[in-house]
Amino acid sequence: MADATDSTAQAAAALPAVAATTPEAVKAAEKAAVGVHKKINLAAAPIRTYLEATVVPVMMQGMQALCKERPENPVEFLAYYLLSHNPQPNTKPVPQANGSGDAEMKEGS
Repeated sequence: MADATDSTAQAAAALPAVAATTPEAVKAAEKAAVGVHKKINLAAAPIRTYLEATVVPVMMQGMQALCKERPENPVEFLAYYLLSHNPQPNTKPVPQANGSGDAEMKEGS
């Protein structure tokens, strides 16, 4: 029986002391872990969940501003709004999927 108690005590001694960490360090580690967990979940999430978590909030704000302003060029206004209110401003822009590429294909034909 003493062997089991000794091995448990040794295992507990090998673990890092959680009480020795500061509350700020614990909060920072928890925030980092939650951020990584959310990114992993969003990457594997269904399309609707992904859009609701990433695009819909800023898109709805942009649509509200669009309805309030009623500019002459609503598409350009919304595009500018989305770019200027991007919650991740340090990300690289994604190349356009269509638009200029179609014109290049027609010119080359």
